[in-house]
Amino acid sequence: MMRLAISLLLAGLLAGGCASQAEREEKAAKQIKRVEIHTQLGATYLSRNQLDVAQQELERALDINSEDSQANHIMGLLQIRLKNDDKAEQYFRRAINEQPANADARNSYAVFLCERGRLDDADEQFRAAIGNPLYKTPEQASLNAGICQLKKPDKRAAADYFRTTLRHNPRQPQALLHMARYSLETGETLSARGFMQRYFEVSTDTPEVLLLAFRIERVLGAKDAQATYALRLRGKFPESAEAKQLRTLTGK
Repeated sequence: MMRLAISLLLAGLLAGGCASQAEREEKAAKQIKRVEIHTQLGATYLSRNQLDVAQQELERALDINSEDSQANHIMGLLQIRLKNDDKAEQYFRRAINEQPANADARNSYAVFLCERGRLDDADEQFRAAIGNPLYKTPEQASLNAGICQLKKPDKRAAADYFRTTLRHNPRQPQALLHMARYSLETGETLSARGFMQRYFEVSTDTPEVLLLAFRIERVLGAKDAQATYALRLRGKFPESAEAKQLRTLTGK
């Protein structure tokens, strides 16, 4: 009888322990979910430029878990909008320290650094983001990295990044445009034409683009193509600076 009583007591203790563990796991899961919800709300309000509400939601997320990487990342983006650069950098650093594989945070931090002239530091973060095999949109980081290299300026390094972008997304319009311009500058005019043709398949006319296309066809001596681009530029953007440049180039 004594053994039976002890067995029942142990069984009860084990059951209680299991229940307690299950409760802890459930509580932790709910906490994670609450952080995610407040972070998503903060990001949504930030995209709508409702900065006060965004800050409230992100503060709630960080009150629950101050170490959450994504909450710190979005708070960093908010601090940029609030013109608090020191705080923005602190949040970006914390986001990356807590989760080094957070490629979105690295890309955002890199853009932040690039815009403030810290080009080598930015490139280090861009490379880390691009090199993450789990990053769903590496073309964003490689495109930004290429644009950042143009500030040095290092056009060859920029072109390498734009090529990387196009390997991930062959229809990325900005990368196609940059490669068309780079190809024209380096004397690869047929490649420039190819990039422009691909650009027009995925994006719309702008004065800058149409003038570039005209210049490419002018080097190639393609009079019909030149006339087509000139007509589009004059017809759609007659008062643009590019239309005035076209008049200078053609005398018309």
